[in-house]
Parts: sequence; C-alpha cells; structure tokens
Amino acid sequence: MTTPKTNRFFILITFIYLLAGLSSTYFMVKNAQTYNRQKTQYTEMLNFQDRLLNAREWMFASEWDKKKGVAKKIFAEARVNYILAKRWGYLNAALLVIYLVLILLFFRSNALFYKKMSIGFISIAFVCIVAGIFTPMLEIDAFSKDLEIPLKTEVNLGITKVNVDLSKTFKGRMYFYYQNKSIMGLIELLFQKKNWVVGISILVFSVLVPVVKLVFSLLLLFSGLIRNSDWVKRLISSIGKWSMADVFVAAIFLAYLSFQNMNSGISTESNPLLGAYFFLAYCLFSISSTYFIQKSIKRELY
Repeated sequence: MTTPKTNRFFILITFIYLLAGLSSTYFMVKNAQTYNRQKTQYTEMLNFQDRLLNAREWMFASEWDKKKGVAKKIFAEARVNYILAKRWGYLNAALLVIYLVLILLFFRSNALFYKKMSIGFISIAFVCIVAGIFTPMLEIDAFSKDLEIPLKTEVNLGITKVNVDLSKTFKGRMYFYYQNKSIMGLIELLFQKKNWVVGISILVFSVLVPVVKLVFSLLLLFSGLIRNSDWVKRLISSIGKWSMADVFVAAIFLAYLSFQNMNSGISTESNPLLGAYFFLAYCLFSISSTYFIQKSIKRELY
C-alpha cells in the first residue's frame, strides 16, 4: 500500500542519504588530495636527482639526517590524511548499507518497491561516481633503498699510486618515479599537456556517459514519454558498453604488472586507492539498477 506518508518518508531518507553521502565524499576527496600533495612533496624531497646532485649530501652524513627528519614528518602527516580519507570512505560505505537496509525494511511490501529500489540504486551510483572520479585511483612509485654509488679510482702520484675510494651509500629511499592521480586529475593533466584526444575520450566515456546513463535511468522511471521512446530504450541498454570500466580495471592491473618488471635493484609499489573501489561500486550499482528499473516498468504496465 502506497500512501503520501510513505512516499514522503522515502523522499526524506533519500535526501538525507544524498546529503550525507556527498558530504562524506567531499571530506574523503579533500583528505585524499591532501595525502596526494604531501606524498608528492615527500617523494620530491627524496628524488634521485635532488639527492645525487646534492654536494652536501655527498660530503656530510648530517645532511641526510636533517633531510630524513623533515621527510619523515611529511610522510607521517600524509599517512594521517590517508587514514582520515579511508575513514570517510568507510562512513560512505556504511551510509550506503544503512540506506539500502531502510528501503528493504520499510518498503519491501510496498506496491512501488521496485521503483524505490531503482531510485535507491541510482542515488548510490551517483554518490559512487562522484567519489570515483574525484578521489585518486592508483598510486605508483619506483625507488631504491640504501643505494650505493661505487666510485673507486687509482691516482698516480709519480712515485706511487694511491687507491681512492669515493663510494657513497645514500641511506633510506631514493625515488625515481611517483604518480597518484584521480580520473579528473588525469583529465586535467592531459588537457594541460594538450593531449586533447585522450583527455576528451576519458572525459566523455568515464564521466559524461555514466552521468547521462543515470539521468536517463531516472527519466525512464518518471516519464512515460521517455519510457515509450524506442531510441531511449536502446540507448540505455547499450550505453554500458561504452563505459570505460573495463579499460580502467585493465589499466590498473597492467600498471601493477609492468612495474613489477623494472630493472633489478629498483623496488616498486603499485596500490589501488579509494577512487578505484568507488568507481567499481558505481559500475555494480549502475548495472544492478537496470534490473530494478525493468521490474518497476513491468509492474506499472501490467
């Protein structure tokens, strides 16, 4: 039985979920981006060019001790921000679960149950796509630890020859590469580099297409005109094929595998970050919403 009271309650919990979900997403993205800046600052401080070309570090061991203290502090601050970002991400996931549980508890016997589940899944997918495109997806770095530079030579003094050992061991980590990007960060970088084709392609297929799909999914639920349009039905049924979800998943794993095969002596780390999980969640909820939309339309027609 559907009453104005139950409809108002559903609208209320949906509004609260969207507000809370987008708010937690905002703070998650903010902390994740701060982590990105601080981790980048940390790796730049320990960059191989800066360390190898630093005459003071070649000559004085105290130079590394001073740099290590500052770098350690920056890294600790970065870790704090990443932990905070993860906590906001966990809160986002908890809100998602609570929202779904409330729909199941209060509207399972409702005549418009499938319609409400469709709206619920679309709302969740929207929050997830916002989190997925603005939160960093992948972190890749390459570094050496306690890198030794052998510099041994023989000096001829006329009467005798003296062996001179100028070898140097650079303590701690020395970074050769670090990258941490979200989808929007990658698009911005590509536009800055004037790589328009790739940048526009990712913008269209990873940002605009998902948003268009969600908008048309809502229109299918509420507009009879749209619902009876054959081209809209074909568009929504096939639009998922144009998503870049499979490309991004492949890119993550290819990046991981390729960085495991770098030159010996160089350690590598490849870690999927929060953005990858939220983008995956968007794909799952977006696909699942199609099932409930179809069920909702069939129930209304028959």
